[in-house]
Amino acid sequence: VNQPNDPDRILYPLKRVGARGEGKWKRISWDEALNEVATRLKKLKDEGTPEKFMFHYGRMKSSTSKMVKSAFLHTYGTGTIGNHTSICEGGKWTAQEFTWGGHYDTWDFDNTRFILNFGSNALEAGTNHIPTSHRLIRAMVDRNVRMVSFDVRLSNTAAKSSQWVPIKPGTDLAVVLAMCNVVMSEDLYQGDGEAFLKYCKATRNNDATLDEKVAALKKHFSQYTPEWAEKISGVSADTIRKVAREFATAHPAVVISYRGAVAHYNGNDTERAIQTLAAITGNIDNPGGRCKAVGPKWKYPKGPKHKPKARKLAIVDGPKGAAISPNHHMSHNVLKMIKDGSAGRPDVYMVYKYTPVYANGEVQENIDVLKDESLIPFYVNINPFYDESAALADLILPEPTYAERWDWEDMVSPVQIPEFYIRQAAVKPMGETRDFGDVVCDLAERMGMPLGFKTKEEFVRLSCEMTPEIKAVGGFEYMKKYGVYHDPKASPIYFSYMREIPASKYKKDTVVLDKETGVYWDWKKAHLHSAEEARQKGYAHTKKAYKAYVGQRIGNKVYSGFKPDKVNKSGYLEIYSNLLEDKGVPPLPTWTAIPEHEKMGEDDLIMTTYKVATQIHSRSANCKYLSELYHKNPA
Repeated sequence: VNQPNDPDRILYPLKRVGARGEGKWKRISWDEALNEVATRLKKLKDEGTPEKFMFHYGRMKSSTSKMVKSAFLHTYGTGTIGNHTSICEGGKWTAQEFTWGGHYDTWDFDNTRFILNFGSNALEAGTNHIPTSHRLIRAMVDRNVRMVSFDVRLSNTAAKSSQWVPIKPGTDLAVVLAMCNVVMSEDLYQGDGEAFLKYCKATRNNDATLDEKVAALKKHFSQYTPEWAEKISGVSADTIRKVAREFATAHPAVVISYRGAVAHYNGNDTERAIQTLAAITGNIDNPGGRCKAVGPKWKYPKGPKHKPKARKLAIVDGPKGAAISPNHHMSHNVLKMIKDGSAGRPDVYMVYKYTPVYANGEVQENIDVLKDESLIPFYVNINPFYDESAALADLILPEPTYAERWDWEDMVSPVQIPEFYIRQAAVKPMGETRDFGDVVCDLAERMGMPLGFKTKEEFVRLSCEMTPEIKAVGGFEYMKKYGVYHDPKASPIYFSYMREIPASKYKKDTVVLDKETGVYWDWKKAHLHSAEEARQKGYAHTKKAYKAYVGQRIGNKVYSGFKPDKVNKSGYLEIYSNLLEDKGVPPLPTWTAIPEHEKMGEDDLIMTTYKVATQIHSRSANCKYLSELYHKNPA
């Protein structure tokens, strides 16, 4: 109610007529607005510099993401695409990519017997929050499942836990390492953990025996005693031992984590250590454990078949050498990089679902950069509302709210069974607002590169007809009527890494075995010219070879394993990472103190940010009713 009727809604395109930030605007037509944008973009493309068009987005998901990135931006040819992940889930996602492949974990609360929580406020916020929180509550209330939460604050999740353990900010890693010490030193890994180690890489050598893996892990974690962790974290050694034993002997148990633990300087290793703790207790991808995400696999139109090779400015990954593996960019530094100019600057800067003024800190510097036309010649903001970042734009294109548009969704399932669902417009778009999906189709037409569909609704309809599961039950009309679909005969997907790959898959002429990693990969899909070239270069050293992964040899069988994403890891769950070691980083999860915390004086304080159930980041702060429910500003 509040968002569609917000008094600060922008209902028609606005063009700046005064100085940037002066607040002087004139109403223009969509035709005039899109002609100006298309003319500028086409000029860059025709001049061979499509990379000078930068698209910077925040929380853009599902069908909108596929339309805008996979179809429009890829057809245009720019790779200068920024996101917000470096200030969101970057540490967690990158750690998962280095351990078990693609990011997103799900927590099987329906079948677990014990929940260990590091920094997740799961009852109030998080990925797939509503179905996840319902299942967490049912586990605790209906089945008396015990949950222990480590958190710097008494969140509502911590308050509802069986036990809340206060911890010093940024020290979760020390506690997790000490728990790994307890599990290994007390032989609590034996049984489920021991069996799972078959699918783990725990030494530099991929062919290490079980005894060698156990010996290596025992040696590494022996340095991280509970007494050592107590001095760093403030958590007593007795508590660490007790909780570690509870977790290791529950069978099954699930360890959950989020920003309270991983949104720190040492967050990547914190998540890697948490993955390790789950692995050595056999609580990975099992009923009741920490599972690989399962979601729907939508088919969708991707625009013209032949697309140009994307060109990009080196401004989204931060200064050279600032990150060893910017899998999800360093987009919080984009405005700094534009100010510096040494890596180039965009001529057109387009912002969608993002507030560059406030999202990245150093607000005044952000304002100064956005105001400076010599740094950013043309700035377009797509926004339902007139906010602090839109106020500095040259052109504002008004968008509907979430209640006024079409989408299909692809969020992870809480029950390990793929679920398809669509969003339909509950009310008509107000004023002259247009879905950004419709806008990119229009821009593409004006630049002479039609995408093959003209609206978001058409994109959703085509996706429903292209997706076999949905087409079989009635396609778009079925989804319009029911909104959701899952296969009633489907079973939850567990132990996906144990699926054996048939010989017909890995004995193809274009598939080779990489002896260093034990990975079977398709050299043709890796854009190489021959099997010999593939063997010479090697899987780990071929750019984006992970996209050509077929399977992992373990013993005398080939398994699906833990399929890599973003990096050329093997199909093992990599507790030990050769990739990180080769970059000069400890290959096993290792304690690292947070430099800023080490320098703190007696009068310095750490401000802890958090989320609440009533608000969605800053996107719902304009909702009157929600602000009445939660009207305090902790700052």
